[in-house]
Amino acid sequence: MSNEQICHVAVSQKNDTSWYYVLVIDGDAGPQIGPYRTEQEARSAGEKELADLDLGADE
Repeated sequence: MSNEQICHVAVSQKNDTSWYYVLVIDGDAGPQIGPYRTEQEARSAGEKELADLDLGADE
């Protein structure tokens, strides 16, 4: 059995054309963070937060 957490960044666009990210850790989604102007900005911010939490992206 592994204690390794599975984490990734989920990015979505709202109807107001802004982008948001959610950190998903072991299948549990955190709060939606944003808005960002582009999908890449949202993804980069989410990946930076994962790195800051020292959980690492699972991609």
